[in-house]
Amino acid sequence: MKPYHSLLRLSEKIVDLLIISATMYLGFLAAGLQYTELFMANVKGLLSVSIFLALFSVFAYSYAGVYRPMRSERAAFYVGRILTVNFTVLCFFLTISAIVFSHYRFYLFWALTTFLLSSILLVIKKTAMMSILHRVRSSQRNIKHVLLLTDSQEMADEYMREIHLNPNFGYDVIGYVGNTAIEGLKHLGTTGELDALLRKLQPDEVVMAFETVRRANITKYVSVCDDNGIKVLAVPAICGIFKSQRQIKQLGMLPVIDIRSTPLDYMSARFLKRATDIVLSLLLIILSSPIMLFAAIGVKLSSPGPILFRQERVGQNNRIFTIYKFRSMRVNDEEASGWTTDYDPRKTKFGNFIRKYSIDELPQFFNVLKGDMSIVGPRPEMVHYVEQFRKTVPLYMLKHSVRPGITGLAQIDGLRGDTSIERRIEEDIYYIEHWTWLYDLKIILLTPFKAFNKHEKGPKDMPSDKREDQKSDE
Repeated sequence: MKPYHSLLRLSEKIVDLLIISATMYLGFLAAGLQYTELFMANVKGLLSVSIFLALFSVFAYSYAGVYRPMRSERAAFYVGRILTVNFTVLCFFLTISAIVFSHYRFYLFWALTTFLLSSILLVIKKTAMMSILHRVRSSQRNIKHVLLLTDSQEMADEYMREIHLNPNFGYDVIGYVGNTAIEGLKHLGTTGELDALLRKLQPDEVVMAFETVRRANITKYVSVCDDNGIKVLAVPAICGIFKSQRQIKQLGMLPVIDIRSTPLDYMSARFLKRATDIVLSLLLIILSSPIMLFAAIGVKLSSPGPILFRQERVGQNNRIFTIYKFRSMRVNDEEASGWTTDYDPRKTKFGNFIRKYSIDELPQFFNVLKGDMSIVGPRPEMVHYVEQFRKTVPLYMLKHSVRPGITGLAQIDGLRGDTSIERRIEEDIYYIEHWTWLYDLKIILLTPFKAFNKHEKGPKDMPSDKREDQKSDE
């Protein structure tokens, strides 16, 4: 690591400490205005608590990876960790306050004010820093010079593709060392010349990208890099199999790669997502209750049958659960296995209306409260189609590693109703592998603007030629 990297990390910690201290002081003053008598009685205690929490927060940021080099990580990585640490510290402080202090309202007001202010300012600071550094690197300054060690055209292409797609990373590949011809890169020499080449070129990093190589050779290459004081990284040959954040685990003394590691593997992330689901679903049930009452009356008057439509779907870990919707179709024999399509003749006029504006989905907030679903996640499918798609759609079953959702990335991208299942699965897997709390928030905020189901059409919308075909089929 270059000296200025250590200086940047130290400076960032000091700035964060000042920001947290300043927001605690502002929260302190705000609480004093709200609760003047309690403020005067708790000045000394709050100052000492503030110092402790500020230092503890910076330590927690460091442990969570907030001060990691900002070269290849995305902003969502750092923002997610800042908010997770802040929320954890908030919960910890409020729990202790409820046990130790008598004036809980005062501490609650102070803590919430501090949490909101510090989260906003720290996120702004971090994203601003990343934006500045990315612009600097894109203009070919603060560049890392990389030597690629490879005998594989495919692996070299994989690595170079990422370098070209992300100029803001600030990597410059000066060439490759290897024993076979690689197109598109300057050949610097063979693996036997590695030591002399490193002494001559002095790259910042060496990246090994082999499909097959003997362990003895890998050990030799790493040893040569170590002797020259040059950082060495390895691109695993299985990189095409997974795209999520990798996690190295220990099997005794043997390191192993967790290929399917995802952000929601961590208990803190699952807790944050579940807590958000419970709070938001309760709030949305209350706010949408007039609409649900209107929908219930409309369904009852539109056709004979129950108000709610119940159907078995496949949820997390392949568990079967019952999903709730407002009934949008006439009661029929295909309810358990039939997939709704455009121009579906089973839909009522009112059913077509509530489907178009996604009103039929509102009872699923009760599924969220029960724990069967999340507000954001892959849409759950019927058992019949899960058995069908698992045989024909690559990686289909990975969507069941998380709770299914009312809305999701595929839905806000317009993949609703009778649309490509392959594209939906691609979107679902991307969401699972790149989950952050902010990503969920973004999807939730975009959902009302995407709530209109453009694919939803009633029998009257059917083109005349298709209408005639349907009549002839009957």
